[in-house]
Formats: sequence, C-alpha cells, structure tokens
Amino acid sequence: MSTKKKILVASFQSLTANSGAGMARLGYYLSEALDKKGILKDFIVYSKGKFTTTFKSSPVSPLSRYVLFFLNKLNSYFHFAPHKFRLLQEYVYDWFCVSKINKDTGILFVTQPYLPRTFKKAKRLDIPIIFIPANPEENYIRKMIIEEQKKLDIVVVDAYTYAARIALFNKSIQYIDKVIGTYPTVYDTYKASDFKGEVIKMIGHIKPDFNAVSIENTKANTGTFKVGYLAHTVALKGLHYLLEAWQQLKAEHAEYNIELYIAGKIDTGIKSYIDEHFSNLSNVKYMGKIPDAPAFLKTLDLFVVPSLIDGGPYTALEAAHYAIPVLITENCGSAELLARNESGCVIVPIRDAKSIKEKIEWAYNNREAIAQMGMNAKYNLDTYRMDELVNDIANYLENNLKKINN
Repeated sequence: MSTKKKILVASFQSLTANSGAGMARLGYYLSEALDKKGILKDFIVYSKGKFTTTFKSSPVSPLSRYVLFFLNKLNSYFHFAPHKFRLLQEYVYDWFCVSKINKDTGILFVTQPYLPRTFKKAKRLDIPIIFIPANPEENYIRKMIIEEQKKLDIVVVDAYTYAARIALFNKSIQYIDKVIGTYPTVYDTYKASDFKGEVIKMIGHIKPDFNAVSIENTKANTGTFKVGYLAHTVALKGLHYLLEAWQQLKAEHAEYNIELYIAGKIDTGIKSYIDEHFSNLSNVKYMGKIPDAPAFLKTLDLFVVPSLIDGGPYTALEAAHYAIPVLITENCGSAELLARNESGCVIVPIRDAKSIKEKIEWAYNNREAIAQMGMNAKYNLDTYRMDELVNDIANYLENNLKKINN
C-alpha cells in the first residue's frame, strides 16, 4: 500500500511567538488547518528560533538561523542596497529549500515565488505548485513604478525594479501551476499577465493581530480637522497626489480649519520632487519617523492611503482598528475589507488628486458622517473572520490532494 502524499507549506519569513511574520502568518494558520485534516507534511520557514507549533514546522535548514545572522552582520558592515540584500536572502532560501522536496510531497504551497531551483525539482517529481501572492503581479508593479518615476523625473532602483530580481520572478513563475488571488487587484493583475497557469479568485484578508480596543462611539470633531498619512514613502505610495489634492483644497478653501500630518520616512528621490513642487503648502506638518503609530492615528479625523498599488496596507487596517475613517485608492486590497457592509472607507481612483481633494472636502463638511464611517471601519475589521479564508484555502488544497492520492 502506497503512502498518502501530503502538503508542504513554505514561507520565506520566520516564525513569531504566536504566528508568523508577513505572509508566514497565513502559512501558520493554513498549516494548522491542514494538520487538523491530517494532510500537512511540514511548514517550512526561514528561521524558527525558539518558537514551537502544535503542528509540524521546520526551519528551511538547521543552518539557516546562523546564515541569517552572518548575512545581517555582513550587512551591518557593508550596508548593501536593500533590494540586493533581499535578493541574496531569497537565493539562499531557495538553495536550502530544494532539499525539502521529495516524492512524498503531494502539493507545494508557497507564499513567495523566488524559488526556481525548488520549483524545478518539484516539476521534475510532478508535484503541483500553488502560489498565494501578497502583492499584485511583479511586472505590473514594475511597469507602474517606471511610469511614475518617468512622470516625476526620478530614477530609483528598488525590489520591484531591480532587473535581477524581476528576472528571478519571471524564471520562477513559469513553473507555478496555480495562483490564488485573495485581493481583487492581485487576482486582476495575474489574470491579465503572461502567467500561463490557472488564476483562482478567493477574496479574503490576512487580518493583523491587533490588541483588542473597545470604542463605543466617536463624536464628530468640531475643532481643527486633522488629516493624516503614514508610510515609508516611495513613488508608489502616491503621497505627491495627496499633496497635489491639498494644494487644490487650500487654493479653494483657505478658510478651512484643517491640517495635514505626514508621517514616515520619505525616500530621497520623491522627497526632492516634493521639496521642489510642494514646499510652500500651508498647514502641512512633516513628522518624520514616528515612535508610536497608534498614538499618531488616534489624533486624526481622516486617514489617507493614496497608493497607486498596495496589496493590503497595514496602516489602513490599523486606522480602522481605532475607528479612524479611511480614504483609500481602489488599488489597495484593504479597501475591499473596509468597504463591506456599511462602508468604513471612501474609495477613489489612483493618480487622481481631484478626487482626493473632493473627498477630503466632503469629510470636512460632513463630520458626523465621517465619524460614523470610522465606527463602520472598526466594525468591518473586528467582525471579519480570517479563519473563513484559511478554511477555504485548506478545503481547496484538500480537494486537489485527493485527486493526486486517488
């Protein structure tokens, strides 16, 4: 009698005390669900450290923890460009991960695509590969960044425009059989891409593990109306569109008692553009890197996410957690969650300063409605059940595995 094959879950990130970092959070809960079904082979992470799980989990190699330590030491001395350092880590992970693939693997489920050697071995053993991306399709993102940088007359190489990393993605993706799109933009961009496999729509969200906060009701602010933005700003974050909207708003309504707070690091290229085009804006305060994001968010009446593309911006959900209404673009995955039921967000097109201006204007003049929208946002976040997405994926994988084992 042949041994039944099982599912191998692999995530580039590492375990944390109760879950996993980044997409390893999904891998953690999915592995837990697969283990309950008796079909988990192993949950592979970059580094496990002292953390344990109720199901089988392993570092990609017994050496990976020490390799990461060594690489980080090197980086502290030589200060590699972040995109180059990330690529180096991905190469190392792939190098180790190959050994985890064997004939007992029924399905390889991954949360990152940069595994050409691992994927090649899986295909040689006729193992289906299913990938769940955190972000829209990489070539789509690259194209958008190049368009935006051309418009702003800046050139910055990052993880999404680094030619070697894009080449690695394109080499890897050809081996993948199925992509699961959990955000609308992720599904749409992979569906429209050159990807030859199957793209499956399974809309859902990786809900952050926030500490419980009870907010009974929010009262409309009658004083200074505070609008906020928080991100590590690159061109794709769309801050320049928010500033353009603010410029329009102040030109039309100088009488408004309203302030804009910009928090987070701003990369050099986009900062030069902002300094050149928006240095004279009134009622704008640049906060730089802030030590306490929740404290910052709680001071706001409206939080703006003007990103051109963003899988599921954490800050939008963090604002919702504190009942802060969110103005967000249609290309952000978090918009889908916050807009459920009675909407907790205002959704605008990307690259549309006029729409951002009009919605801020509306929020300023409809403070009771915007305060209620904040409560709606919190309700939609608090009542969303991530386990439904996890169970949907687990059931889908189980059904696919049955076909392999039968």
